[in-house]
Amino acid sequence: MLSIAIWVILVGAAIFMALMLISPVQYQERIYVPAGVVVLAVVAHVMYRYQGPVPVLRLLVIGGWLLVTAGGLVGEGVRAPILVAYPVILIVAGWMLGARYCLALSGASVAAVVLLAAGQQTGLKSIPTPVSTVMVAVVQVLVLVISTLMTMYLLKMFRERYAEVRRLNREIEEHLQAIEKREHYQRALLNNFPFMVWLKDEQGRYLAVNQAFLAGFGWPSAEVLIGKTDLDIAASNLARDYREEDLTVFSSSSSRVIEELIEIRGQLRWFETAKSPVSGDGRVIGMVGYARDITERKASEAAIAESQNLLRAVIDTAPVRVFWKDRNLRYLGCNEAFARDAGMAHPEDVIGKDDYQLGWGEQAESYRVDDRAVMESGCAKLSFEEPQTTRGGEVIWMRTSKVPLRNRENEIIGVLGMYEDITAQKGTPH
Repeated sequence: MLSIAIWVILVGAAIFMALMLISPVQYQERIYVPAGVVVLAVVAHVMYRYQGPVPVLRLLVIGGWLLVTAGGLVGEGVRAPILVAYPVILIVAGWMLGARYCLALSGASVAAVVLLAAGQQTGLKSIPTPVSTVMVAVVQVLVLVISTLMTMYLLKMFRERYAEVRRLNREIEEHLQAIEKREHYQRALLNNFPFMVWLKDEQGRYLAVNQAFLAGFGWPSAEVLIGKTDLDIAASNLARDYREEDLTVFSSSSSRVIEELIEIRGQLRWFETAKSPVSGDGRVIGMVGYARDITERKASEAAIAESQNLLRAVIDTAPVRVFWKDRNLRYLGCNEAFARDAGMAHPEDVIGKDDYQLGWGEQAESYRVDDRAVMESGCAKLSFEEPQTTRGGEVIWMRTSKVPLRNRENEIIGVLGMYEDITAQKGTPH
């Protein structure tokens, strides 16, 4: 805009100078004013190119004021129309350069008008005029004062408004910084979770994910993933299952924890997934979820289950009876042969019972005395013979061994026992 204004001044002054050259002689004597404006515009254009706008504004204001003052001195004094440019220069100086320039030029303009008026009044400058020079000077001074006051008032209003805008901008910047800091903390919190975390809208589009999620699916950044759905990052059959689970959470407005298969970089892995609805304005607007890789745990559980099944098969096929009790001497388990001796269909039927509730009630107290002795002493009692009354009332002989049952902390938590039927070797007791 400043460059355009300089060109307008230059072209306008050149046209005005050309018109004066073809005018009567008395007007040609004043050609110095438009000539000075042309020179001022050319110098300003060069300065604008190499030094920037502020030096150019100073040049235009000060140079323009000098040209106006020179026009008043050489021309018609305080009646010179060119002196009307003083208020314009004051306003430009005030708005563009500040109050200091406005006040300085205002004082200089008043002084110039007073000197011109005094010169005309004392006869130093003889210019015929039908109007009192003093009156014209007073009018010029009043115009200058009014222009100065209005400029200062406008500057004051502008500065107050500018200060208010700066204050609001500073508050907005501080608020944005606080939001950015909070988001940074939230991002750090999400990224420190050792499992995948995400946030979706009600349409299933991802709004935020953590670093574990990106690493799991091989995405370079969260920005690439935001706005996508499961159809964009997972196989279509799995994506449909994920969407159905999401819809279940949305419709029920309650959390849901499931175990599901998720395809990670071409491999199906087991994840424990928790999904919870996010509400706003009284309705569900999204969902937050996390997924923890439990593939190793599932494999361990399968291995443990297989080991337990193998142990159960060994115990059930062994030619001896096996049982184990807690410290209250209630059965925690047994093999099938023991369950048959106790008159039960399955080993699970024995769990929770004591010896008084089984078929050998007559020997129950004797068995329990041995059990307590083993637990209290911590020493095994091996290969001793004792009778047992079966559920059918028959008495058989057993060779029994009992050892204390310990946990990982080596604390005794019960007793483990086994026996074999030696009735055939022993013979029927009397």
